[in-house]
Amino acid sequence: MSEISTEQMTRLKGQFSAKYGIEMDDWSAMVMTEISQRFMFLTSEVNRSVIQIDEAAKNIKGKVNQINFRNNSEAIRFGVGLSLPFAAMGTFISAMVLWYSTTTREYVLRKQIIEEYINAPAYENLMKYGKIVERDGHLCLIMGKADQKSGDILIGQEYIDDGNLGRILIPLGKK
Repeated sequence: MSEISTEQMTRLKGQFSAKYGIEMDDWSAMVMTEISQRFMFLTSEVNRSVIQIDEAAKNIKGKVNQINFRNNSEAIRFGVGLSLPFAAMGTFISAMVLWYSTTTREYVLRKQIIEEYINAPAYENLMKYGKIVERDGHLCLIMGKADQKSGDILIGQEYIDDGNLGRILIPLGKK
């Protein structure tokens, strides 16, 4: 702290004597002056902190909007109104991710089948128009004999009897 002058010591002794009616020695006066100087320093620090706290409180008060509700249902409606757009967007994004992942798996599987089986594109009409039934635990393709005289054969529903070689021809489409 700062140096104490003899004048300050004399004044302090006089104030103490006037207040308490007791004579103060030099050492007590120096200790008392030191304590008062430190107290004044701490007081100035506390005042500066109080000013900073007040400024921070003003800043916070300006940024916080208080909302009061009449009842609980009004508060719930307000909360749902705030969170609903985010919940809807999250649900939409989740649905899109799910759709993309399932579509991608199906696409990869179908592409793999087409690449594995060279004749797969030729069976497209048969798969599209053919009817399948289950009989005795087996899946069977239903076909009727084609009327070759009319010249109009229903693909996937009629077959042609190739009697010469003992086989049945199932039309898959025209080239």
